[in-house]
Amino acid sequence: MTPIIGFLGVGTVSTAVIHALCSREGDSSRIVLSPRSTDRSQALAVQYPQCARLGSNQEVIDAADIVVLAMRPQQLDAAVEGLSFRRDQVIASFIAGSPPSQIAELVSPARRIAQLIPLPAIEHHAGPLLVCPGLPEVLDAFGGLGDLIVIEDESDIRVFSVASAFMSSYYEAQNTVIEWMRSRGIEESIAADYVRSELVGLATVGRATPVAGLEDLPAEHQTKGGLNERVRDHLLDAGAFGAFRAALDDVYDNAQLRVSASPGD
Repeated sequence: MTPIIGFLGVGTVSTAVIHALCSREGDSSRIVLSPRSTDRSQALAVQYPQCARLGSNQEVIDAADIVVLAMRPQQLDAAVEGLSFRRDQVIASFIAGSPPSQIAELVSPARRIAQLIPLPAIEHHAGPLLVCPGLPEVLDAFGGLGDLIVIEDESDIRVFSVASAFMSSYYEAQNTVIEWMRSRGIEESIAADYVRSELVGLATVGRATPVAGLEDLPAEHQTKGGLNERVRDHLLDAGAFGAFRAALDDVYDNAQLRVSASPGD
């Protein structure tokens, strides 16, 4: 029997996951949605017959076999306050920075909890989907959406969360090259087609390269004194990649994503 998946929170990432669930091959998942965000939940319920928008978060919990927590980290404690979960339910948390052990008290008596980190490309059945730990119900429910990356030690989740934090920087770099080409007289649509195709090609090569060969890719994509070498050397001399590494370290060491309410607050 196909489990019912309930979403508490229908933001950008949840919407991407729901599109992927409803468009993958095989049996379609049965999905129930909380009323927020209103526009997204209403649109999904209209678009997909297997989606139903319910009147409250508690109604979603009551109907679901797998409950997805998909609100912002800062909203989690308030959002689940007063809600009643069931012992037989599986909790799939999209909450960044809150591993299963930190969720457990909030969703008790439910005990089977997994952290998932889906990225927006999941809508296109692409990109990684981190699952920790690898609960069979979760792997079955979300299989086929992207590349399942399963880990068992929740202390590693923070590393993966930070490793996904360069998405906006990636697009900033993409758009910088497109804008530079436009400033040199290339029509923007042509520049965009060229750069985006180039990035797909680079990603394809990177994906096809064995892990042991990844370190060699920069040198393999430049020639002595060539254009690629000159650009890369300029960035190395400017400390760009060191600054990138420092930014990851700073976020890992200092980011506080969820603050639980103190007693009496």
